[in-house]
Amino acid sequence: MNRRKFTYLASISTLLATLPAWANSEESLKPASALFIGHGTPMNGFRDNEFTKEWDLLGKTLRKPRAILVVSAHWETSSPMVSTSAKPPIIYDFYGFPDFMYDVTYNADGAPKIAHNITNSFTKKIVEDPTQGLDHGAWIVLLRLFPQADVPVFQFSLARSMTPIEHFQLGQEMQALRDEGVMIIGSGNITHNIPSARNDAKLGTRNTVHDWAKSFDERVTSIIDSGDFKALSAYEKFGKEATMSVPTPEHFLPLLYVLGSAKTGEKARYYAKGFQAGSFSMRSVLLG
Repeated sequence: MNRRKFTYLASISTLLATLPAWANSEESLKPASALFIGHGTPMNGFRDNEFTKEWDLLGKTLRKPRAILVVSAHWETSSPMVSTSAKPPIIYDFYGFPDFMYDVTYNADGAPKIAHNITNSFTKKIVEDPTQGLDHGAWIVLLRLFPQADVPVFQFSLARSMTPIEHFQLGQEMQALRDEGVMIIGSGNITHNIPSARNDAKLGTRNTVHDWAKSFDERVTSIIDSGDFKALSAYEKFGKEATMSVPTPEHFLPLLYVLGSAKTGEKARYYAKGFQAGSFSMRSVLLG
């Protein structure tokens, strides 16, 4: 182990020791899980359907982590950033939804000390953002997974300046966080094509799953099952099915962080398999 990594692990251990007493239990000292969750529409935070029922099941079976780091499709920046707010507000970054959704709260603490340590230890320059709250890609799923809001939460942005392999490599640097009980959540969708869904709505075919979406979802799953997680950083070379399934990268990239944080030989388990409308894979991928 090199000196930089040793110093990083020692610093994280010291910082996590300051978290609530329950966070230092024997169970919480085990490596935390990493979860990619296909979040779909913001309404999934409040609807009971085949997908959210599995989110609720996950929430009941996941070990309670010492803190949660969320990489969401809905926080994009020019360079990588980490949120350092001690009490992150939630962000209502959507429009046209029922009024009650703009009154929802999620009062989790932040984890500014852990976030600050990331800026000092990651190989890339990570900028601190003390004002960033929790976007809907984060709080919508946290409402179902950890409804008591009793686990500290902070976010890591998606840098538009980075390539897919660079995102994956940052995920690899997050492995150490898992060792210290910090859960990594990637929130996006394996397939996410809004123009396609809008066109389907006009044609009355919104619930017909497209062949390209099904094929891409299956291909991604096959690669995950093979254990060659890094190969998914080359998804742009997968042809038309990739172009249609990932017309813009922000909903796919959180998956690379989760897979990057994987332990050697770690196998994935799948939840909420299927499609919401014909263009959005709701597949969730759990490690640990």
